[in-house]
Amino acid sequence: MKTEKRSTELPPFVKSWKQFYWLLAGWLVFLILCFYLFTRYFE
Repeated sequence: MKTEKRSTELPPFVKSWKQFYWLLAGWLVFLILCFYLFTRYFE
């Protein structure tokens, strides 16, 4: 029962928590890069 509940807590586009955290880390790196480039452009 517990394993079924834990798997339903994941977003529908990922299959494991490890994949979710890699996706989250990649998204954060992407945002940091975008904000850096935005800052450099408007300096």
